Amino acid sequence: MKKTYSVIYQSVVIGAIILISKIIELLLPFTMPSSVIGLVLLFVALCLKIVKLEQVEKVGNALVDNIGLFFVPAGISVINSFDILKAHFLLDILLIFISTILLLVGTGWVSQLLLKFNPQKHSATDRKAKPVAPQLLNNQTIKEVR
Repeated sequence: MKKTYSVIYQSVVIGAIILISKIIELLLPFTMPSSVIGLVLLFVALCLKIVKLEQVEKVGNALVDNIGLFFVPAGISVINSFDILKAHFLLDILLIFISTILLLVGTGWVSQLLLKFNPQKHSATDRKAKPVAPQLLNNQTIKEVR
């Protein structure tokens, strides 16, 4: 049976992780956003079962449901920096395009790598499965289905 935790308790757990990530950010000799450090800390804490999912689930879901609100300050910053963006418009568009392509290629590469090293064992019958013939409707031919 899952134990239910109050919203206040869950907020305190997430707040403690944020506080620890802020302290780590100050101690690091290089720049890294505390939000990224906090996400890594929460991930590690969940994986090691230091924090149970029930201890942060309700508040986490509420934060994800309202994620659009967290982009408002970033959008305002973009509008305030519009003159800078306008001065380098083509460069900005080129950077966005190149970074998007790199992100897609990198994501695809990592996905293929993960699928290649999938730890699940496939049985011999799964690998030798015969392809299923397409279902024909009424008087259709195979050419019409393809």
